[in-house]
Amino acid sequence: MELAETVAPHSDRPTVVLLHSLGTDHRLWRHQISSLTTHYDLSTPDSRGHGKSSETGAINLDAWSDDLYRVVKERGPVHLVGLSMGGLQAIAFAAKHPDLVRSVTIANSFARLPIDVADARVNGSTESITRNGMAAFAKEYLDQTLTQPLDSSDYAALYDAISAMTPESYLASAVATFRADVVPLLDSITCPALVVTGELDAKIPSERTAEIIGGIAHAEHEIVPRAGHLSCIENPAHFNAVITSFLARVDERATID
Repeated sequence: MELAETVAPHSDRPTVVLLHSLGTDHRLWRHQISSLTTHYDLSTPDSRGHGKSSETGAINLDAWSDDLYRVVKERGPVHLVGLSMGGLQAIAFAAKHPDLVRSVTIANSFARLPIDVADARVNGSTESITRNGMAAFAKEYLDQTLTQPLDSSDYAALYDAISAMTPESYLASAVATFRADVVPLLDSITCPALVVTGELDAKIPSERTAEIIGGIAHAEHEIVPRAGHLSCIENPAHFNAVITSFLARVDERATID
């Protein structure tokens, strides 16, 4: 398994690892780079089967955690920031490797979906991709997901990432994402945690967000206004302000302690 990773230069600063959503890749975080590299080293890996990472091997939460361990082991403890699929990855990793995680931010994500909802999302994606192919699916997904107009380069980055995936990798990742259940892991997360939601996110019902907030002790919650499911690219200025403020508070408390 070859994992592609974009890395800011190493230093003695804490590292932030950004975990992208289903179908996208490291380019999802293009508006976070300059904001975060002011104070942090940065890693933006592509999940297996996404972006420039290879498709070798199984796609599931355990495999994702093993991949992430390879990224984090020499840099930990790190701040994890994951959006949607990346949020599930962050939860699973923080529960499995608490010594390697300084904080966890879970954006636009869930800990589990009702079985009928999970099945509908998997089956809907399968039918659309089988019928029309990845390029048409990418456009359909973005049309249904985005709540704010993006500039052409932002839209192209998302479209290109999704349309470039093989149907097999996308659907295997969709199954692993939509049928995941990390609720039993939530109470084992002891590091500082932030849950971020988009004000206009129609893909994540409020009760799914509440399940994460209620499951992690002392989890903070922030809402990004004028943003849907991809809040980091729909309202990057507010998203960045929320993230950098949280990370600064975590690091300040660590210094005092």
